[in-house]
Amino acid sequence: MRRHVAGPVLLALLLSACSAGKSDVNSQAPASSSPSAMTANPSKAPRDPLALPEKPDFLLPVTKGTDSRALPVFTPAEKVYTIHALCTGKGTMTIQYGPKDSDPSKITCDDPVTVGRVYTAPDEQKHLSVKVNGTDVHWPMAILSGTHAM
Repeated sequence: MRRHVAGPVLLALLLSACSAGKSDVNSQAPASSSPSAMTANPSKAPRDPLALPEKPDFLLPVTKGTDSRALPVFTPAEKVYTIHALCTGKGTMTIQYGPKDSDPSKITCDDPVTVGRVYTAPDEQKHLSVKVNGTDVHWPMAILSGTHAM
């Protein structure tokens, strides 16, 4: 099975929702904000750090980690799926697409959210993994079916 990655490196294109800059990512409300404060003033609710669409069609729901690991197996319904990933800390995270992947996608921590499309046969995706390199690295990611506006 041969994968086609959009652009020279799938996730090298650092896109945030409507090209938000680094300052937008760092200006989110802290996780300790109380739910009552967010309901009282919805404009102060934290933005979605992964820039997910309003009604995402998840193949892999939002998954978080601090370590390297294999991702759960999923089967895309289409010939394309979209990855949303974010890395914070001092280092990088790399998304590997196969056991002998020669073209993984490297994401530098503290950059804006990375959104990339993977073009592949709609077969079981069982070799995806995340590799962490650095200290105090935290990552959330989600994989959605098909394409959507970025």
